[in-house]
Amino acid sequence: MFSNAVDSVREAIRPMHIIRRRFGDNAVLPDIATLFFVNEMGYAITTKRVSSILNAANNAEQMYRTYLARRSELKHDESYRFALKRLEKDMKLANETLIQIRYAFMGCAKGTVRIQCTPHPKYDLALLHFTTDGELLYRGHVTFAQDAPRQGQSLCRLGFSMPEFRNFRYDAESDTIAFTDTGKSVSSLFALDGTVTRFLSDGERAFAVETTNAGPIGMNGAPLFDAEGRVVGMQSGIGVMLLGADVKMDAPNSETFVDHATMRLAVHTHPDVIKDFLRAQNVLYYEA
Repeated sequence: MFSNAVDSVREAIRPMHIIRRRFGDNAVLPDIATLFFVNEMGYAITTKRVSSILNAANNAEQMYRTYLARRSELKHDESYRFALKRLEKDMKLANETLIQIRYAFMGCAKGTVRIQCTPHPKYDLALLHFTTDGELLYRGHVTFAQDAPRQGQSLCRLGFSMPEFRNFRYDAESDTIAFTDTGKSVSSLFALDGTVTRFLSDGERAFAVETTNAGPIGMNGAPLFDAEGRVVGMQSGIGVMLLGADVKMDAPNSETFVDHATMRLAVHTHPDVIKDFLRAQNVLYYEA
């Protein structure tokens, strides 16, 4: 049903590869997000998560380098361990604290690339503008539907479900994480359908479209489109609905326990929110 639609939007969709490192641990943690281009001039949209990662990467790096500099000033005597623990406490460093974040926008542009990120002031949406002295690498852009989706309508999403790339490492000499030229560097597109269940409103406007079949977190930023490939939203999160009834289940040891029945649903930024924001930013987009 959506095979032709998938073909029409796939060239506008790109992944953001993310790697992280926690304090006291040299393991590299991969993550992924999705974005898609709305015109041929380097403008793309995704969730606010991207804008937060851009800032978080700079803040984490500055914080960790400050810690290293202050640690190097400590005297290596019998009070060193105490002073080190106090420094970590003062800087609020714990085992779960992220100290390094790296990211790469794959297949978007090459050369000296600049990325301007403008988050929506209220809703889960961010505008990215790629400029380069080289070349924009994506081919094609999405087209928005003129009308909002309807309740009960079957729709599809296309994005990146999981971080399959493995081209990264921790370098002990420089004490940093980095992407490398070796190892798997791609992640595959993932298609997922769903039916519109309802529209979410904050009293001011309908700001989100809810569908069945919650996608993985990596799908956040993926376009939601109809059978003709026209975009009618962008996945921005996952909602869990408590169904309000207790379900009795038999455990393997034959003891009965009670749990709450839930339903996982996908939440998408409403297309009118997206188009209004693009117009406010004077960004060209296409409708059909």
